[in-house]
Amino acid sequence: MRFANLSFLAAFAALLLAVPGAQAASAHEQAEAAEIAALDLEAQGNLEAAIVKHHEALQLLPNNKAFKENAARTLNAAAIAKHDAKDDATAIAYLEEALSLVPAFKQARQNLASLKTGKLNQEGVTLLKNGDFAGSVAKFNEALALDPDNKPARINLDVAQSQLLLKEGDAAGAVAKLREAVALEPDRQFLKDKLAEAQASADAKAAEDAKAKEKEKK
Repeated sequence: MRFANLSFLAAFAALLLAVPGAQAASAHEQAEAAEIAALDLEAQGNLEAAIVKHHEALQLLPNNKAFKENAARTLNAAAIAKHDAKDDATAIAYLEEALSLVPAFKQARQNLASLKTGKLNQEGVTLLKNGDFAGSVAKFNEALALDPDNKPARINLDVAQSQLLLKEGDAAGAVAKLREAVALEPDRQFLKDKLAEAQASADAKAAEDAKAKEKEKK
């Protein structure tokens, strides 16, 4: 009798699974369970495990607005943690996924712009140090296109443009660019030294030009 009851229960369970409504309810319940687990894991600080659970919930109910918003929030928090751990590549990937779920997520968009700006700025600095002034100018311009108010990128652009102008023989133009940089950060000795160097080059060029004009008069 006991085995007969078990067989009956198994048959009843199979019958429930065969009913579309029962399957839908099961999927909904599984999604809610995964979402609750994700929120619990996030509260515990286990953001990566929480993301996995959010993915499980969204696979079952991909159009659930609340699930998308919760996942985007967790991805944003995880991106901040990755940035703090110096893993900006993963941070950027998390933020891009967050925005794919919730395009209007302002904080994630701002964080993504900041990370991408920082990456471009660092790439520009590397090019500048290696003497690729035109390449560094391009990188700093890309950074400022994302974040026009980014002061480090603006200063670096002025410095890179000044070096490019010096290379092209326009010392006066270089002085003008470096004055803009010093105006943004007056106490930075590196900028003041660069300005002094450019000014010396401009003065020397002006003196040469004056001598050339005197020779022409004679």
